[in-house]
Amino acid sequence: MLYLIGVGVGEHDVTEAGLDALKVSDVVFLDSYTAFVSNAKLEIIKKFSRNEIKTADRHMLEEGIDGILSMAESKNVSIITNGDPLIATTHKTILIEARKKKIPVKVVHSTAIFSVAIAESGLDFYRFGPVCTIPRWSEHYKPVSFYETVLMNHSNNLHSLMLLDYDSEKGISIRVEEAISIMENAEKHYKKGVMLSDKKIVMLCDAGTENQHITFTEIQKTRTDFNYKMAAIIIPAKISDIEAEYLEQTGTV
Repeated sequence: MLYLIGVGVGEHDVTEAGLDALKVSDVVFLDSYTAFVSNAKLEIIKKFSRNEIKTADRHMLEEGIDGILSMAESKNVSIITNGDPLIATTHKTILIEARKKKIPVKVVHSTAIFSVAIAESGLDFYRFGPVCTIPRWSEHYKPVSFYETVLMNHSNNLHSLMLLDYDSEKGISIRVEEAISIMENAEKHYKKGVMLSDKKIVMLCDAGTENQHITFTEIQKTRTDFNYKMAAIIIPAKISDIEAEYLEQTGTV
């Protein structure tokens, strides 16, 4: 049996179903590739695991997944991930490969950044368009195609939720300021103005956790002089009166 266990966004979002799965697991892996799991949450998990929790990096979860699946053919194997397990493409691929091998799979769902970020922003869930991720840039890798999603949402008067790429080596997402700089460069590439200098955005750092910091501010005034692990940005479309009232109350949380 293979268990894909989501442990949610907040410190206490580990579900009873997830803990029950850990109790019967012979082998437990912690996904260190797709998202960050806090030490406090990890301590909760360790109390219910009968065995040592092994770290699974990108190689183990992708190229080396056959090794994990081979174990699951005769043992109960769990893969723990932050948020909800089927948000990441990596975990969907694991589930597909397990089914091909006729390995029973149990998915334990929990809170995810999508629902938490939208809920905390106060913006209408039904007015969000497709989500995109702002990727980390490097010297020879500077993709801007994510911005096409923002442009499409903007043209349809829909809010844009943008996740910030996760750096598994550093255990944090890219910084908000870096993401804004990438967006500005993407906008220059497409030569279309969605991010005007006085445009306001919602910045969500560690949303859903005890350390969450949410700000509704002008893009050029965005600052993050505090520590955080994960972040997301929302560019609102035209906002309704109730959305405006909620956002203005938000200010900085």
